[in-house]
Amino acid sequence: MIARLRRSCEVRRSSEAGGTLPASLWALAVGAMVMAPFLAYLSTSLLAGSGGRETSLERYAAEAGVDYSIWNLLYDTAYRLQVDLAPGTPYTPGPAITVNGLSPTMSAQAIPIGIWTAMTSHPANVAAGGALSYDFGDYIYALRGGSTQFRRYSISGDSWTSLAITPASIGTGGALAYVGGDYIFALRGGTSRAFYRYSISGNSWSTMTQTPANIGAGGALAFVGADYIFALRGANQRQLYRYSISGNSWSSMALTPAAVGAGGALEFTGGDYIYALRGSTTTNFYRYSISGDSWSSLASTLATVAADGSLTFQPGGDIFAFRGNNTTTVWHYRIAEDIWIPAAVAPATVGAGGAMTYTGSNFIYAFRGNSQPNFWRFEITPPRFDITSQAGAFGIDARVEIDGTDVTVLIWDIN
Repeated sequence: MIARLRRSCEVRRSSEAGGTLPASLWALAVGAMVMAPFLAYLSTSLLAGSGGRETSLERYAAEAGVDYSIWNLLYDTAYRLQVDLAPGTPYTPGPAITVNGLSPTMSAQAIPIGIWTAMTSHPANVAAGGALSYDFGDYIYALRGGSTQFRRYSISGDSWTSLAITPASIGTGGALAYVGGDYIFALRGGTSRAFYRYSISGNSWSTMTQTPANIGAGGALAFVGADYIFALRGANQRQLYRYSISGNSWSSMALTPAAVGAGGALEFTGGDYIYALRGSTTTNFYRYSISGDSWSSLASTLATVAADGSLTFQPGGDIFAFRGNNTTTVWHYRIAEDIWIPAAVAPATVGAGGAMTYTGSNFIYAFRGNSQPNFWRFEITPPRFDITSQAGAFGIDARVEIDGTDVTVLIWDIN
């Protein structure tokens, strides 16, 4: 597959006026290059230009260095993974190349995925038990935690509306799950067994069959479609339960590999699997098979997860996670590769009550928690990279966006 290179860029020169982008990266014959696929790629790469300044050998060599770095990011999986795993750290592609007798000095570094935006704050501080659930329309439903307050956020209106209060105060381990249609289910948490159902049309709560044991820190819910909701007990215990919506009844399922505590979280990704953070100031991450009623251990998180770790899934993409633990750390997990990658850090530290929910269109909405009212939106952006190439006195700093095999040049800075 040949990559497409698009132009959507800011062009700058920092030493001389009248800078241009090349009409073609390879208008001149290039001496002894490496790799036939690289040559095929380069032959298709075009950048629009303006002005009439005569090109130089140094310029062509520097431009070739940028193009070679892009080629490596696209097709050298080991190099790409090395760059992705350490945003902000420059890595040199290899092997070295020689163009017009010059060997450009090159590097590429990843920019953490995502852009954070502050939205209208929640009307009150969000504490332990804070939770979010999206209704696949315009609304996100929210438990404040540490109280009976329950609200609805309008995405289009960027505004909050107070709804019927919960039957009792929500504590640590409080959680929400929208199951489609008219109903949202909720764990009360706070070392209680209470389990509730909210009617959207009636703006009213009903008390359902209690959980088999008390729910504490790390309590979580995941709706898996059809008739079932799965729940982590948390409370430094290993229990996983399954709730039948039609039967209003609970069943005990396979125990988690280790006790789940503060920061425990569940996320259903479709199909047969539910993913889980153990929390409890550990790096453990698990996958549960619904059909097999069994657990598997996956790649550990990049640091310990504690109150309030959180997960959300971008369909067709990655899982995103708050580390919690009073940090700004955000990760995205590549399911197919079983690896964790740093994402753009949160605007402020996330603690108890932190929560995330994916709402489509590449947006995630999130509570900060930590006894603060902050509410944010995270835009999932395609991977972006800063590339530098220097050949003799001619240097280029470029920023590119790589979406699959489509490459868009965002910045082209000539030094």
